[in-house]
Amino acid sequence: MSTYRRTKGNIMRSFTIVIFMIINSVGFAGAAVAQQVLDNETLRNADYREGKRAFQGRCSACHTIGDNGMNLTGPSLWGIFDRAAGTKPDFIYSAALQKADFKWTADTLLDYITDPQVFLPGNVMTIPEPVPEGMRTVLIAFVMQESGGADWPKPENAFADEQPDRSKPYSERFPSFWNHMMFNTTRYRMVSGDQELIFKAYFQEDGSITTNTEAEGFWHITEKDFMCYAIHKLKIKPSEFVECFPIAAMAVPRFAEELWKSNPADGVIMYGGIRPGRPEE
Repeated sequence: MSTYRRTKGNIMRSFTIVIFMIINSVGFAGAAVAQQVLDNETLRNADYREGKRAFQGRCSACHTIGDNGMNLTGPSLWGIFDRAAGTKPDFIYSAALQKADFKWTADTLLDYITDPQVFLPGNVMTIPEPVPEGMRTVLIAFVMQESGGADWPKPENAFADEQPDRSKPYSERFPSFWNHMMFNTTRYRMVSGDQELIFKAYFQEDGSITTNTEAEGFWHITEKDFMCYAIHKLKIKPSEFVECFPIAAMAVPRFAEELWKSNPADGVIMYGGIRPGRPEE
């Protein structure tokens, strides 16, 4: 019997040691996962112009990035790096971001743009799709440089933007944007207090906007390549609104009933999306 007890004790001690080793191995593995993914050399060598295109096409509709940039649907990203999440003083964040316990770094931003809801469940930032893997590094490097978070200089060609030929019609200057907006259906869900209005809008090539209701409007492209538009005669209060967005933000065709959220007036939330095609006339 005593032999059995000793054997059992040895087994239990061995089992405890094995469990301890497993726990420590998991701990070390977790620490390895938490180590920096994007080092300075990788970010420094990222293609600035590709990062700019990625930002314009995927982020600029909701975020500004330069010094003194205004908040849009999302906060200005100036000074974001090494700032605690959800703490920019002049912006109202979701409860999830207000309670978040991390600072923005290249790596946390990488995890966030890969899948915002997986990284921080309950946050309200909506993106139509995760940023493709091949765009993430260049996008983050660009944001770091433009938001004051990089310790390396901009490339010499950073300011050598391609100047569009303004003699060409919009359909040739911005073909992806043009085809996306002029041949598909824009769906809106407008929430104002306890009122809600869902309607469809059709941007026309002549600068007008028609809808599936009595509402109508017009659009215009500014010298800085923003599309500004107004819609009025809506069966809700306020009965009209005006919005502007950078054309580059619509250069990547995406389809969903709700792709973006905006606040065209105090107390009003507008959800917008694009549906493929239009009803036949």
